[in-house]
Amino acid sequence: MTAKARRKTARPAKKAAAKKVDAPSPGPGERVWVLEVPFRAPAPGAKYYGDIKSHAYVGSSLPEELRLYAAKPYSYQQWVEDELNGTRGPAAEAAPKELRPEQLEGAAAIARAAEASFRGFCLSDDPGLGKTLSAIAGAKAVAQQRGGTTILVTVDRPTSITIPHWRASIAAVGDGGYRWLIISPDQLKKLIARNGRPRYRFDVVVNDEAHNFRHDSQRTDYQRRVTRHLDPPEKAPFVISLTATLGHHPGEWRYLSSLLAQVHREPPQRWDELGARLVELGVPLERYMGRWQWTAEAKASGRIQADAVARVRDAMTAAEPPVMLHRDAPWGQAPIDGLGVDLTVAERQQYEMEWGDYRREMQIARTGSDTARGRAALIRFRQKAGMIRAPHTADLVAATVERGYQCLVATEMVSTGAEPVADLLEARGIAVSRIFGGRRDAENERLRFQRGETRVVVFNTTSAISLHAAEHLADGSRATATPRIGFFHQPRYSGIAARQTIGRGHRDYQVCPWSLLYATDTVEESAATTMVDRLMVTSASVDGDTSALVSIARMFNADWIDQRAFD
Repeated sequence: MTAKARRKTARPAKKAAAKKVDAPSPGPGERVWVLEVPFRAPAPGAKYYGDIKSHAYVGSSLPEELRLYAAKPYSYQQWVEDELNGTRGPAAEAAPKELRPEQLEGAAAIARAAEASFRGFCLSDDPGLGKTLSAIAGAKAVAQQRGGTTILVTVDRPTSITIPHWRASIAAVGDGGYRWLIISPDQLKKLIARNGRPRYRFDVVVNDEAHNFRHDSQRTDYQRRVTRHLDPPEKAPFVISLTATLGHHPGEWRYLSSLLAQVHREPPQRWDELGARLVELGVPLERYMGRWQWTAEAKASGRIQADAVARVRDAMTAAEPPVMLHRDAPWGQAPIDGLGVDLTVAERQQYEMEWGDYRREMQIARTGSDTARGRAALIRFRQKAGMIRAPHTADLVAATVERGYQCLVATEMVSTGAEPVADLLEARGIAVSRIFGGRRDAENERLRFQRGETRVVVFNTTSAISLHAAEHLADGSRATATPRIGFFHQPRYSGIAARQTIGRGHRDYQVCPWSLLYATDTVEESAATTMVDRLMVTSASVDGDTSALVSIARMFNADWIDQRAFD
């Protein structure tokens, strides 16, 4: 052995450095307050702790200046605070609500699936039918069956609206004495330990707007870990998936893959790559740029798509008992029509203008390169069309307000859609609630509209908020009974986003007609065609009523639509 080898052999092994624990630890007579401190907000005396991924204060009492950040019921902060102190924080309070018969029926269906040892249930009722209250009652029933104590709820954004909504709904139905945790998909990483495994074991998980987990993403990965997606059913939490829009095709139903595996009597690993397993079963899908999509033949045929959707869906609805339930809204589908806008010669010239010149003429702040090609060019054309049409939309909305309605204006883009429409309406003296851009209190803006303080709401939030007439608010009061009318200022390529948007006003037995606005002979007309096509498919995915869409679908693409495929 060489001297060099001997020196290397004789070198003592280094001891692995112990990981420093960065968590609050109370002393005698002290307790921990876990705080919800906004980004860069002053929090004197509080400290950020990496292990709990939150600020906390340790002491005998919480200082006055920190009480604004105190943990709210069912929040992540309260959950961790209870863990650290070995106590239970206060429950939320709200005016009580009685479940309607269809909500009781939904809760009972969830409980029957759990009693039959299924690992989950998908409630895909039309928007506004009451899935939230059904899920709360169903989750409590499942927890009682299993002797469990913990229930996790994931909600869509904006959390400034969705988390308070769920908190008030749980309080209105009653939390049953269970430990509830409400978080957004973006907060799921807080539930993952440094070793990549879940920090907590939940008995029931409710995924609201479950279609948020349809693609490969970090949030989907965290969701699958927290729900122990690949564990056998008896070792996994019972998962209640809530969505009126399962996906644009069955390959996007990834959040249901373990449940599909169970109804097919196969291990969850067999269905982990859902698209591949569906292709093996003959579903016409193909992988393109990392995502599954319909094959070219399926894209061209509503019949092929409807048959494929039905095959996958029926495996869940035909289970005994069923693990999927859809009910059409008893008050009918939302009436929807298309309103094309013919651009003037001057407007057409603006639309055709090179983006950099247009940006300078319209005084739009530069956000990147003025050169746009391919997909980016399509976005630029959509931006231009939406901004050029803003005065037309403002005229139409103002006239509708004068007729005595409250109006919903749905947009996708902010600077070239939401802001110009809202500014033009306010210039006319019409008060507007703005739920876009993140610069205002979204819940306060929503309540201003619901209480009639504003006659118009301009928003780009597609799901999980209520803007319908006569809503039962958390304080026991009611929103205005003024009829609502909705306008899509900008058509979307997503049928999921479109169907969810329609449900913001057309819900809870309140009818809200919608109009789809677009500039004729522009990229917007193509987007409108895609939106309507995908609306048909997303409705058919849950075997829903598509009759209200037939006339507008034929208006945009008569060769594609075949109503018999959706009967």
